[in-house]
Amino acid sequence: MMLKTFVATVCLTLFSTAAVAKCDGDPAKEMKILALNMYHEARGEGRTAMQMVGEVTLNRVESDVYPNTICEVVYQKGQFSWVRKKDTTPYEEESWKIALEIAHDLMNGELYVFDNGATHFVNLSALSYPPRWTKTFDRVTKVGSHTFYRM
Repeated sequence: MMLKTFVATVCLTLFSTAAVAKCDGDPAKEMKILALNMYHEARGEGRTAMQMVGEVTLNRVESDVYPNTICEVVYQKGQFSWVRKKDTTPYEEESWKIALEIAHDLMNGELYVFDNGATHFVNLSALSYPPRWTKTFDRVTKVGSHTFYRM
């Protein structure tokens, strides 16, 4: 647990969100971006939803259709709306700690992975109509208000 606390402290204090758009292969920066993606996309949905967002991100990294790093996947134009915000600093401390723990565990193989191949998700309650791709992709699960899909 001390290692996770140390990693969380290092990630929170060393890297501003504006500075990590290009991670240059730095695992600590990659982990922070993964945690930020989970935090901003699913912090109100709990651990399982955050983990699923993390897995979507990692599944995209493994896919031939998307870029090859976490940072490139997250900052790919039009993929995750939170990256367009000016200030993306986490403000809910407990949710941020959970996101960092999940990111650490996912990247180090210390967490059971759902392994459902999800590459997309959507919060349908936040939209006036579902995106077109939801009709052609396979729905794999729903966690809270997020529905997860596989290409």
